[in-house]
Amino acid sequence: MTTAARRTIAALCCAVLLAGVAAPAVAQTDEEAAERAAREIAAARDRANQAADDFFAAESQLELLLLEQERLQLELEALAEEVEELRRAVEFVAINRFVSSGSSGIPILTDLREPTEQLHGDVLATVVAESGATTLDDYDAARDRLREKREELEDNEAALERQKEQLVQLQADAEAEVERLREIESQRLEDEAVAIALAAQQAEEARQLAELERRRAEAARVAAANAGAVGVAAVTAGSSDGNTTGRQGASGGEAGGRTGGGGSGTNPRATGSGFVDTIVCPVAGPSAYGDTWGAPRSGGRRHQGVDMLAPTGTPLVAVISGTVAHRNNRLGGITVSLQGDNGNRYYYAHLDRYEGLPGRVAQGQVIGYVGDTGNATGVPHLHLEIRPNGGVPVNPYPSVRAAGC
Repeated sequence: MTTAARRTIAALCCAVLLAGVAAPAVAQTDEEAAERAAREIAAARDRANQAADDFFAAESQLELLLLEQERLQLELEALAEEVEELRRAVEFVAINRFVSSGSSGIPILTDLREPTEQLHGDVLATVVAESGATTLDDYDAARDRLREKREELEDNEAALERQKEQLVQLQADAEAEVERLREIESQRLEDEAVAIALAAQQAEEARQLAELERRRAEAARVAAANAGAVGVAAVTAGSSDGNTTGRQGASGGEAGGRTGGGGSGTNPRATGSGFVDTIVCPVAGPSAYGDTWGAPRSGGRRHQGVDMLAPTGTPLVAVISGTVAHRNNRLGGITVSLQGDNGNRYYYAHLDRYEGLPGRVAQGQVIGYVGDTGNATGVPHLHLEIRPNGGVPVNPYPSVRAAGC
């Protein structure tokens, strides 16, 4: 074999060996790049969700200020009526005294600066004696409270304006983060390896979340069992001496059930944890959301769903196969009710429009589009509720997180 031939064979062998070593390294590099890109998407989602959380927290604060404003206005009106009644009572006594004395002017109202000041002073003393110092003191105290309440209301109104300005900025920030998320996802998710890596990360997060919710539910069950044991002991002790004040209501806590003050009863807020539904993400596109379960709402209501910010027109899909019904109401605007084949009911609110007709739908099928109808004017988002077995709503946030939204 010639020297040239030997060199050729050696070169080929080296090439084969190098290829065998380099191939896994390249594959490993691609895998690491995919995982890194998946982490970038997850980080962008976290930033968007944090921005949404900040917005929803500010929205809740605004609702609290509005509720406070309503309370202050009612108290102000009541105080104004009280002051007016006291003023009429004092004036009535004063008029009677001056009519009987033949004088003119009412010292309480004219501050004793008239020529007959001495007479006015005498009559005022008589008025005080007849009407009682308490009536005048009540009148003065009521006027002071009225002035303080007006100042309190003015402070509240100023805080409301500041909160509204902050809310506008936070909404803009959240929407900007959703747009950045859309750009990152559109660049990264075109790579199948990135999509696979992201799905793996989401599956692990969902597993951890489900385990956390399971532990919370178990802790709640143990706490309820312990509380029940203590309650039974208290009832037993009370009945032995004729005391029955420890009686428990059928739905938990002191008798009174859902509206009572002695326990959770069947209050939907009490079922806000320990439940993770197996669903797909209802928003087919970038979105941002936070845990707003139980947040204050107008009219003294409490939020019973999860709000997901997304641009108007973003597709909404059926989270599970089932049957949809189209509805419309003042608060929710254009809504969809999905009766899932799993027995649970799902409520979508504030849609821009429907997709398709009422009836059977498959999981993942587009059923509508994000909008701001109802009382969501100016803030395009989906309000989603989950009602297991069609009953009271539970917190959808863990289920949405587990779905990888």
